[in-house]
Amino acid sequence: MTDRFAHLERARDEVLAEAESFRLELEPILAASLRAGMERLTSTHAAHLASLDGTSRRALRETCERAIASSVGSVSARLRDPELWLSPRTAPDLLAPTEPGWSLSTPAWLARLLGRGERRPAGLGALDDPGNRIWVAIASAAGPLDAVLHEFGFAPQRHRIGGGRFGVAPRTLPRLDPSGALQRRWKRYRAAYERYEALARVRG
Repeated sequence: MTDRFAHLERARDEVLAEAESFRLELEPILAASLRAGMERLTSTHAAHLASLDGTSRRALRETCERAIASSVGSVSARLRDPELWLSPRTAPDLLAPTEPGWSLSTPAWLARLLGRGERRPAGLGALDDPGNRIWVAIASAAGPLDAVLHEFGFAPQRHRIGGGRFGVAPRTLPRLDPSGALQRRWKRYRAAYERYEALARVRG
Protein backbone atom coordinates (compact mmCIF):
# COMPACT_ATOMS: atom_id res chain seq x y z
CA MET A 1 0.00 0.00 0.00
CA THR A 2 2.90 2.38 0.76
CA ASP A 3 4.37 1.99 -2.75
CA ARG A 4 0.97 2.35 -4.31
CA PHE A 5 0.29 5.52 -2.35
CA ALA A 6 3.67 6.92 -3.43
CA HIS A 7 2.90 6.20 -7.09
CA LEU A 8 -0.49 7.87 -6.72
CA GLU A 9 1.09 10.90 -5.09
CA ARG A 10 3.57 11.24 -7.96
CA ALA A 11 0.78 10.84 -10.52
CA ARG A 12 -1.29 13.41 -8.64
CA ASP A 13 1.63 15.86 -8.69
CA GLU A 14 1.94 15.39 -12.47
CA VAL A 15 -1.76 16.11 -12.92
CA LEU A 16 -1.53 19.30 -10.87
CA ALA A 17 1.62 20.44 -12.68
CA GLU A 18 -0.17 20.08 -16.03
CA ALA A 19 -3.20 21.84 -14.55
CA GLU A 20 -1.09 24.80 -13.49
CA SER A 21 0.49 25.06 -16.95
CA PHE A 22 -2.98 24.97 -18.48
CA ARG A 23 -4.23 27.68 -16.11
CA LEU A 24 -1.37 30.02 -16.92
CA GLU A 25 -1.73 29.49 -20.67
CA LEU A 26 -5.48 30.01 -20.45
CA GLU A 27 -5.39 33.51 -18.93
CA PRO A 28 -4.34 35.55 -22.01
CA ILE A 29 -6.33 33.28 -24.34
CA LEU A 30 -9.52 33.72 -22.32
CA ALA A 31 -9.06 37.48 -22.13
CA ALA A 32 -8.61 37.65 -25.92
CA SER A 33 -11.67 35.44 -26.44
CA LEU A 34 -13.84 37.68 -24.25
CA ARG A 35 -12.65 40.75 -26.14
CA ALA A 36 -13.54 39.02 -29.40
CA GLY A 37 -16.96 38.19 -27.96
CA MET A 38 -17.46 41.84 -27.08
CA GLU A 39 -16.51 42.84 -30.64
CA ARG A 40 -19.10 40.41 -32.03
CA LEU A 41 -21.72 41.78 -29.67
CA THR A 42 -21.06 45.43 -30.46
CA SER A 43 -20.99 44.64 -34.17
CA THR A 44 -24.38 42.93 -33.88
CA HIS A 45 -25.72 45.92 -31.90
CA ALA A 46 -23.98 48.57 -34.00
CA ALA A 47 -27.06 50.81 -34.04
CA HIS A 48 -27.25 50.88 -30.26
CA LEU A 49 -23.51 51.49 -29.98
CA ALA A 50 -23.80 54.39 -32.42
CA SER A 51 -26.57 55.88 -30.29
CA LEU A 52 -24.15 56.32 -27.38
CA ASP A 53 -22.13 59.53 -27.19
CA GLY A 54 -18.35 59.46 -27.30
CA THR A 55 -17.94 59.65 -23.54
CA SER A 56 -20.32 56.71 -23.03
CA ARG A 57 -18.52 54.60 -25.66
CA ARG A 58 -15.17 55.23 -23.97
CA ALA A 59 -16.69 54.39 -20.59
CA LEU A 60 -18.12 51.18 -22.07
CA ARG A 61 -14.73 50.10 -23.41
CA GLU A 62 -12.94 50.89 -20.16
CA THR A 63 -15.56 49.24 -17.96
CA CYS A 64 -15.59 46.13 -20.14
CA GLU A 65 -11.79 45.89 -19.97
CA ARG A 66 -11.93 46.02 -16.19
CA ALA A 67 -14.71 43.42 -16.15
CA ILE A 68 -12.73 41.12 -18.46
CA ALA A 69 -9.62 41.41 -16.29
CA SER A 70 -11.70 40.69 -13.19
CA SER A 71 -13.46 37.74 -14.89
CA VAL A 72 -10.22 36.15 -16.06
CA GLY A 73 -8.79 36.58 -12.57
CA SER A 74 -11.85 34.91 -11.03
CA VAL A 75 -11.71 31.95 -13.42
CA SER A 76 -7.98 31.59 -12.85
CA ALA A 77 -8.50 31.61 -9.07
CA ARG A 78 -11.18 28.96 -9.41
CA LEU A 79 -8.83 26.80 -11.48
CA ARG A 80 -6.25 26.89 -8.69
CA ASP A 81 -8.44 24.44 -6.76
CA PRO A 82 -6.72 21.01 -6.99
CA GLU A 83 -10.03 19.24 -6.42
CA LEU A 84 -11.34 20.60 -9.71
CA TRP A 85 -8.52 18.91 -11.63
CA LEU A 86 -8.52 15.69 -9.60
CA SER A 87 -12.27 15.26 -10.06
CA PRO A 88 -13.01 17.09 -13.33
CA ARG A 89 -16.38 15.58 -14.25
CA THR A 90 -19.60 17.32 -13.25
CA ALA A 91 -21.28 13.91 -12.77
CA PRO A 92 -18.37 11.62 -11.99
CA ASP A 93 -20.43 8.68 -10.71
CA LEU A 94 -17.78 8.28 -8.03
CA LEU A 95 -19.32 7.39 -4.70
CA ALA A 96 -17.63 7.45 -1.33
CA PRO A 97 -16.49 3.94 -0.34
CA THR A 98 -19.06 2.05 1.70
CA GLU A 99 -16.78 -0.64 3.06
CA PRO A 100 -15.22 -0.11 6.50
CA GLY A 101 -11.51 0.25 7.09
CA TRP A 102 -10.68 3.68 5.66
CA SER A 103 -8.77 5.94 8.01
CA LEU A 104 -10.33 9.33 8.73
CA SER A 105 -7.01 10.84 7.67
CA THR A 106 -7.36 9.41 4.13
CA PRO A 107 -7.73 12.39 1.73
CA ALA A 108 -11.15 12.68 0.09
CA TRP A 109 -9.67 12.47 -3.42
CA LEU A 110 -7.88 9.23 -2.54
CA ALA A 111 -10.90 7.68 -0.80
CA ARG A 112 -13.02 8.32 -3.88
CA LEU A 113 -10.52 6.80 -6.26
CA LEU A 114 -9.69 3.81 -4.08
CA GLY A 115 -13.31 3.00 -3.33
CA ARG A 116 -14.49 -0.45 -4.39
CA GLY A 117 -17.35 -1.46 -6.61
CA GLU A 118 -18.01 1.93 -8.23
CA ARG A 119 -18.65 2.47 -11.91
CA ARG A 120 -16.35 4.95 -13.60
CA PRO A 121 -16.74 6.59 -17.01
CA ALA A 122 -14.12 5.58 -19.54
CA GLY A 123 -11.63 8.36 -20.11
CA LEU A 124 -12.02 12.11 -19.90
CA GLY A 125 -13.80 13.93 -22.71
CA ALA A 126 -13.02 17.02 -24.72
CA LEU A 127 -12.23 20.29 -22.97
CA ASP A 128 -15.49 21.85 -24.17
CA ASP A 129 -17.62 18.93 -23.00
CA PRO A 130 -20.40 20.48 -20.87
CA GLY A 131 -19.83 17.66 -18.38
CA ASN A 132 -16.34 18.99 -17.71
CA ARG A 133 -15.99 21.17 -14.60
CA ILE A 134 -12.99 23.01 -16.10
CA TRP A 135 -15.06 24.04 -19.12
CA VAL A 136 -17.96 25.11 -16.87
CA ALA A 137 -15.52 27.39 -15.03
CA ILE A 138 -14.22 28.85 -18.30
CA ALA A 139 -17.73 29.42 -19.68
CA SER A 140 -18.69 31.36 -16.54
CA ALA A 141 -16.19 34.10 -17.40
CA ALA A 142 -18.72 36.19 -19.34
CA GLY A 143 -21.08 36.48 -16.37
CA PRO A 144 -19.58 39.69 -14.90
CA LEU A 145 -19.93 41.43 -18.27
CA ASP A 146 -23.72 41.07 -18.08
CA ALA A 147 -24.13 43.89 -15.56
CA VAL A 148 -21.91 46.19 -17.64
CA LEU A 149 -23.81 45.52 -20.87
CA HIS A 150 -27.14 45.91 -19.12
CA GLU A 151 -26.02 49.22 -17.62
CA PHE A 152 -25.16 50.53 -21.09
CA GLY A 153 -28.54 49.52 -22.48
CA PHE A 154 -27.69 46.42 -24.53
CA ALA A 155 -30.54 43.94 -24.96
CA PRO A 156 -29.67 40.41 -23.76
CA GLN A 157 -29.91 37.42 -26.06
CA ARG A 158 -31.66 34.25 -25.02
CA HIS A 159 -30.19 32.73 -21.88
CA ARG A 160 -27.06 30.66 -22.44
CA ILE A 161 -26.21 28.19 -19.70
CA GLY A 162 -22.97 29.17 -18.02
CA GLY A 163 -22.10 31.74 -20.66
CA GLY A 164 -23.92 34.86 -19.58
CA ARG A 165 -26.99 36.40 -21.19
CA PHE A 166 -25.25 38.22 -24.03
CA GLY A 167 -23.42 35.39 -25.79
CA VAL A 168 -19.97 36.83 -25.14
CA ALA A 169 -18.53 33.61 -23.69
CA PRO A 170 -16.91 31.08 -26.03
CA ARG A 171 -19.24 28.11 -26.50
CA THR A 172 -16.69 25.82 -28.16
CA LEU A 173 -12.97 25.22 -27.85
CA PRO A 174 -12.19 26.54 -31.38
CA ARG A 175 -14.05 29.76 -30.48
CA LEU A 176 -12.07 30.05 -27.26
CA ASP A 177 -8.71 29.29 -28.85
CA PRO A 178 -8.46 29.17 -32.66
CA SER A 179 -4.68 28.60 -32.37
CA GLY A 180 -5.11 25.12 -30.88
CA ALA A 181 -2.62 25.79 -28.06
CA LEU A 182 -5.10 24.96 -25.31
CA GLN A 183 -6.15 21.78 -27.08
CA ARG A 184 -2.55 20.60 -26.98
CA ARG A 185 -2.25 21.62 -23.34
CA TRP A 186 -5.54 19.83 -22.54
CA LYS A 187 -4.26 16.61 -24.11
CA ARG A 188 -1.20 16.72 -21.85
CA TYR A 189 -3.35 17.22 -18.76
CA ARG A 190 -5.85 14.55 -19.85
CA ALA A 191 -3.07 11.99 -20.37
CA ALA A 192 -1.67 12.75 -16.91
CA TYR A 193 -5.12 12.55 -15.34
CA GLU A 194 -5.95 9.24 -16.99
CA ARG A 195 -2.63 7.73 -15.84
CA TYR A 196 -3.42 8.90 -12.33
CA GLU A 197 -6.96 7.50 -12.48
CA ALA A 198 -5.74 4.17 -13.89
CA LEU A 199 -3.21 3.83 -11.04
CA ALA A 200 -5.97 4.41 -8.53
CA ARG A 201 -7.99 1.51 -9.96
CA VAL A 202 -5.23 -1.01 -9.43
CA ARG A 203 -6.03 -3.20 -6.45
CA GLY A 204 -3.40 -3.28 -3.76
